[in-house]
Amino acid sequence: MTGRTPLIALMVSLLSLSAAFCQDKMMPGEFDPDAARALQSNTDVLGEEVLASGEPSFSRVENYFPAMKRPRAIVGVKDHTDFIGVGWDGTLELGKGPPGTFGRVQISFHLGDPPSPYNGEGAVTRSLLGAFLPVVQTRWQFAGLMYEETVLGHSQNLSPDEPLWAYVRLRVTNPREQESSVRITVYSTPALGGPVPSYSARIPAHQQHDFYFNTPNTVDPQHLVFPISAAEFDQALNETAAFWNKLLNQNMVIRTPETRVNDAYRAWLMYNFLNVPKINGQYMIYDGRPFYEQVYGYSAALYCHALSQYGYGKEAEKYLESLFRTQRPDGAYITIYGMPDNGALLFALARQYELGRDLDWFKKVAPRMVKSCEWISRSRATTKVMQGGTKPLTYGLLPAGPAYCDYQTPVYSYVSDSYNWLGMHEAALAFQEAGMAAEGKQWLREANDYRDDILTSMQAALVDVGGFKALPVEPLTQRLLKQGGGDYYGLIAPAILETEIFAPKDERTSWITRYMDERGGLLLGLDRYADGVDHAYTYGYALTQLRDGNIGKFLLTFYAMLAYGMSRGTYSAVEVTHLPFGINELTLPHTYSNTQQLRMLRMMLVREEGNDLLLASGTPRAWLEAGGAISVQRAPTPYGLLSYNLAADTAGNQFRATIEPLSAGTGDYPEHVKLWMRTPRAGEKPKDVTLNGKPWSFFHDDVIDLPGTMMREKLEIVARY
Repeated sequence: MTGRTPLIALMVSLLSLSAAFCQDKMMPGEFDPDAARALQSNTDVLGEEVLASGEPSFSRVENYFPAMKRPRAIVGVKDHTDFIGVGWDGTLELGKGPPGTFGRVQISFHLGDPPSPYNGEGAVTRSLLGAFLPVVQTRWQFAGLMYEETVLGHSQNLSPDEPLWAYVRLRVTNPREQESSVRITVYSTPALGGPVPSYSARIPAHQQHDFYFNTPNTVDPQHLVFPISAAEFDQALNETAAFWNKLLNQNMVIRTPETRVNDAYRAWLMYNFLNVPKINGQYMIYDGRPFYEQVYGYSAALYCHALSQYGYGKEAEKYLESLFRTQRPDGAYITIYGMPDNGALLFALARQYELGRDLDWFKKVAPRMVKSCEWISRSRATTKVMQGGTKPLTYGLLPAGPAYCDYQTPVYSYVSDSYNWLGMHEAALAFQEAGMAAEGKQWLREANDYRDDILTSMQAALVDVGGFKALPVEPLTQRLLKQGGGDYYGLIAPAILETEIFAPKDERTSWITRYMDERGGLLLGLDRYADGVDHAYTYGYALTQLRDGNIGKFLLTFYAMLAYGMSRGTYSAVEVTHLPFGINELTLPHTYSNTQQLRMLRMMLVREEGNDLLLASGTPRAWLEAGGAISVQRAPTPYGLLSYNLAADTAGNQFRATIEPLSAGTGDYPEHVKLWMRTPRAGEKPKDVTLNGKPWSFFHDDVIDLPGTMMREKLEIVARY
C-alpha cells in the first residue's frame, strides 16, 4: 500500500528501490521464470502449484522468491517516546541531531584501515537475542574476521520517562592461525562536525575481542559513541532481557513443532509494544516509526483486539481509552483512516469486555459506545429515503464519507458499512452481557436492520465481470473493481470478509473471493499489490477459507506470510514487499501487519464461531506427525481462560488431547467445543476415540464434538488410528 503519507511513502520507496537495484544489479522487468509466470497470470498459478502437491509448508513456499533483502528492526523501552532503528547492515538509526540536521541521525561502524563500510563479503545474517527479544544481532565477515553487532535500547530502570540510550557490543572473532589487528571507526550521517573516533585491538589466533559502546538517542556531535565496560553493557542487556521475557510469556503462550512460529508471534507482540509511545499521558498507537507516526483508527483498534486475544487486557483497555481522545462530540470516531474506524473501535471495545470481563471498566466506556451507535443510527436515517417508490442502492447505508486512508474522497463503501454494522452488533451483545438489557435490545434490533440493508444493497450492486458476479466495494463508483484484483480492490475488499457479515460457507463470499482468485488478486495466497504483496490485507480472505474448511488455502497464506511478509531472521513485518526482487519497502516493523499475523495465528488454534469454541481448526497436519505436539496455554475466550495440549505418539498411530477446565470465566459455557485432530494421514478416520477412559462416538473426519458444559472438568481424549 502506498499513499498514506505521500511524501514519506515516496521517499521510502525511492530509497529502498534504488539501494536494492544498485546492490543487486537487477532492474524492473528482469523477472525470473516463476515471477514472470505469476505476474502474467490472472490466477495464483504458484499458489495452485503448491496446493496441487499437498498441504502447504514453509519449505514449500520459501524458495519461489528472494527473501527480504533490506529488513529493518527497532529496539527500545516499552511506552517510551523514542526508539532506535537498526538497519539491515547494523546501522543505528537514532533521534534527531543538533539544529540544522535533517531527519534522524545514522551511526555506522566502518572496518579496517582505511575505514570501509560493509562491502558485500559473505552474507549478512540477522537475528533477535533469544529469538524474540528487542536485541538485534547482525553478523558478517570482513577481511577474514567474523563480526557480530548486538544492539539494544535502554533507559535507567527501563523507565519511559528517562533518556533512551543505544547500547552496542561489537564482537570480533579471529578464526585464523595467526594474530590479527582490527580497527573500528565510527561515522554519522549526516556528518555532525565533531571528531571521528576510532578504536583498535590485536586479536590472538582463535580468540575474540569485544568493543562496548553506548550513545544517547539524541546524538552528541562531539561524542558519537561513549566507550563503556562489559559490566555496563551486560547490566543493560540483562535488565532488558528479563523485562521482555516476562512480558512476552506471562499471558497466552503457544508452542508448536515449528520454532519459527513459537518465536515469531512474540516478536510481533514486542514490535507492536515499541510502536506505542506514551505522549502527554496518552498512548499513541502508531502504525510504524518514524514513517507512520499517526494513529489510523481501524488499525489501532484491531491491534487492541489482538492484545485482548493474547491476554494483554490491561494494555488493551488503556490503549482503547486513549483512542477516545479524538472521538467527536456527535459520537463518531473517524481518524485519517476513515469511517471504518468507528466500527472497528466499537468492535474492539466489545471484544475486550467479552474476553476480559472487567465490568467496572466496561461501564466506564459504555456511554461512549452508546454515542457511537447513535451516530451510526442518525447517519443511516439520512439515507432511508425512497426514490420513486423504491429503495435506492444506498438505502440504509452510511452517507458518503472517507472510507480508506489512501482514498479520502467521500464515497459510499461496503467496508465502512460492514465494519460499523459489526461494531454495533458486537456492542449490543456486550451491553446484554453487562446487564444493560435495554441498550442491548435496542442496538441489536438496529444492527439486524442495518445488516439487512447492507445485504440488500450488495445484491443489487453486483457486477457481471465475464461469467460471474463480483461485488464492488464502492457501489456507486465501482472504482476499485475497475482497477482489477491486483490493485486496491484486493487490499480493501477482504476487510468486508473479516467482519463475518456472511455466514460460513455462504456463497456470497464468492462475490469477493472469486474476483481475487481470477482477476490477479493473489500471489502465493497473499494480497497482490502490483509486483508485490501487502500481506496483512489477506486476513479476511484467509479467515473465509478457514471458516469454509479450505485449510490448504488458509495455510498457503499463513506460510507465505511468514516467508515474504516479514524478515526471516528478526520477524519484522513490512507493509509491502516487491516479490520478484526481494525488495521491501522500509515500512517495518509495521503495526497493522504484526496485528493481522497475531490474529491469524490465534484463529488457527482458538476461534469462536457463534456460541461454539473451535480448537486447532487450522493447524498443519505436519504438526501432529510422530512425536509432534501443540500447546496453547491461558488463551482468553468468552468463557474463561483456555489451555489445551495435543500430542502424537512416537509411532504416529495414537493422538492424545488434554483440555483443562475453563478458568476465571463467568459460569457460562460454549454450546459446543469442536476439537480438530488434523493428523498427517488426511482422510483416515479414527478406529476409536475415548473420553476420560470411556468410549466416545461423537466424532467425524478430523473433528471431535464435545458438549460445552463438559469444560467444567479436565478432559483426556485419545484417538487411535
